[in-house]
Amino acid sequence: MAKNKSLLLAGLAAGAYAYFSKKENRDKAIVAFNNTKSKVNAYIDSQKHQKSDLTPAGHPDPYDIPDNNMVDEGAMTSVQYYNEEVQDKSKKSSKDTTDAEKKSNLNDQITL
Repeated sequence: MAKNKSLLLAGLAAGAYAYFSKKENRDKAIVAFNNTKSKVNAYIDSQKHQKSDLTPAGHPDPYDIPDNNMVDEGAMTSVQYYNEEVQDKSKKSSKDTTDAEKKSNLNDQITL
């Protein structure tokens, strides 16, 4: 049993020596080690942080009714602004203009 373990270790050492004898392979191994080390450190750091009320902001929960209502109202605010400001102004201005001016206003709106 001990002979098998020592034979296995000798084989691993010989394989490692053969692999790392080229500078290109050593450089690849160093880059892979550094990437793995930075990922592990980032994961450990992310586990250390205290979770706050703002943590779930980027991942909405479908069963969080108050949050969903807030998002829904926020979307409606921009639609309401567009309806009141942009469409109402264009309706008021269209009553006061001639047909030629209406066509030029339409062309201006299309190019925007």
